Amino acid sequence: MRRPRRPRLVIALLAAFAILMGVPYAAFLLTRDAQASGGRSTVGLPSIPSGGDAVRPGSSSPPASGDDVRALEAVPVVDAPPSTQRISGESAAQPDLYAAEFVRRLLTQDYRTSRDTFVAWVQAEQAPCDEPLVVGQVPAGLRSRLALWSVTDERQGPAPVPGSAQWATLGRAGVYTTARVDRVTEPLSWTNAVADGRITDPGVTGRLVLATVTRHTGQDSQSFSVAVSLNLEGPPSRPAWGVVVVVAYTFVPITAP
Repeated sequence: MRRPRRPRLVIALLAAFAILMGVPYAAFLLTRDAQASGGRSTVGLPSIPSGGDAVRPGSSSPPASGDDVRALEAVPVVDAPPSTQRISGESAAQPDLYAAEFVRRLLTQDYRTSRDTFVAWVQAEQAPCDEPLVVGQVPAGLRSRLALWSVTDERQGPAPVPGSAQWATLGRAGVYTTARVDRVTEPLSWTNAVADGRITDPGVTGRLVLATVTRHTGQDSQSFSVAVSLNLEGPPSRPAWGVVVVVAYTFVPITAP
């Protein structure tokens, strides 16, 4: 079966991030490529997946050219939600707490409610960043859409946030998800990259968040082990923490549907 095309620069950017964030990211890439080349179906959380593992790390690496930039340009401009919906207080002041709260909210989805409101919250959490190893060659005018693009782009696999049609279908079925964050880590390789001077922005950092997500469908439920890697931007570059881009999203069923 023909392998899905990936722009070469996107591959290079994701490989660079894999080196910075450690071996597990490279393993995610290899796993997804093996599935794609073998024709294995991947239907993502929070849609209704088939049995087996599913991995989706690739398409949220920063776009650089061609179809990727056009996809980023197509991300809708959404109205900001009320400030009371933003992550604030202690959770916005510490990167581990922010990463945990952002991922918990991102993976807690009620499809009976408005998707527009949900993606507006994601957009409101976007933090600007100019670090080359994070934003790559993304045009400056499009960087404000990176966070939303990274959680909704489905061209290379399931996204953390399903598209409008799928969201509506799940809503009519009464489906919703709940999430529990199990662990937040800053990979040692990222810390070493900062110490070695490879990261020039003092406010950018990387986190890996491990969570358990349960999809509820009527009287039934199914749980998944989920890993989300993301870049954050915060002090001293800005007063509070925000998300720059979700780089990798993987999930594995841990209970039968």
